[in-house]
Amino acid sequence: MENILTLESDKLRVLISPVVGGSIFSMEYKYEGEWLHIMRPTTSSALKEGNSGDFASFNLIPFSNRIENGLLKYRGREYVLDINNPDGHTIHGEVRQRALKVEHSDSSKIIMSFKSDNFDDISWPFPFYAEIVYELIGDSCLSTYMKLKNVGEITMPGGMGIHPYFMRKLTDVDNRVDLCMPIKGIYPGDTTIPTGHYVDVEERLDFSEGKELTDEFLDNCFAIGNGDITISWPGSGISLKMEKDDIFSHGIIYCPKEEKEFFAIEPVTNCNNAFNMAEAGIKDTGTIYIEPGDSIEGSIKIEIKDTQ
Repeated sequence: MENILTLESDKLRVLISPVVGGSIFSMEYKYEGEWLHIMRPTTSSALKEGNSGDFASFNLIPFSNRIENGLLKYRGREYVLDINNPDGHTIHGEVRQRALKVEHSDSSKIIMSFKSDNFDDISWPFPFYAEIVYELIGDSCLSTYMKLKNVGEITMPGGMGIHPYFMRKLTDVDNRVDLCMPIKGIYPGDTTIPTGHYVDVEERLDFSEGKELTDEFLDNCFAIGNGDITISWPGSGISLKMEKDDIFSHGIIYCPKEEKEFFAIEPVTNCNNAFNMAEAGIKDTGTIYIEPGDSIEGSIKIEIKDTQ
């Protein structure tokens, strides 16, 4: 397949598109001799059109989720960003729709880089450099390493994360999905823009001890603690562990209204609209201030197991 790179072991096969933000085209796991889609497979039209939002997973750099009304408030100034979502906000950073440079590629490791100065259509006001490294560890673990560097002359706010979509059914015998996530609190508000500091989570949305993830519509942002995120399909006995570095202190749970076949669990550094909230004096938003020449980095490992 054109413009697609492949990582493959005996149990795991991951296809990557460098030209669409280094997004994951597909992730498959070999179970009882057959390849199963763990993540939502990407359509050929999404690849052709370069639409990362319809990929199996895409990368969020230099910030996660939304900036309200496309207006970044920072150190007493206001920066107008391109609005790239129907709800009128700026969403998911600058990298996901653009091509990355492949620095290295083989069957077990892919290294890609991104320089914002190479693009004329970036509205983020601070120049940055990013790296994304995918690596297979053993037979059934994918590691995603991310780095964000401030290459400008002033301190910039920054963040990063991943946006993977997972299948609700991996096999014909699957009839439920269980989720365990180390939740500390939930961000309040009736929209995707929080109204303040995170608060205690109600029992219905508290996955800290693990429980079924129903197909009701969810689009919620959480503060999360250290520890793994686990997803399991008890019908088939397949489970997935997301081992994240501590820098990923927030998480999104997204279950679409219409498309019930998949859901998203997103480990990220910052909450929705974090930079504007931090500017308003709200603490613990996950906003990271990166000095000129400095960088932030972190890894998320996805390991899959089965009982067979």
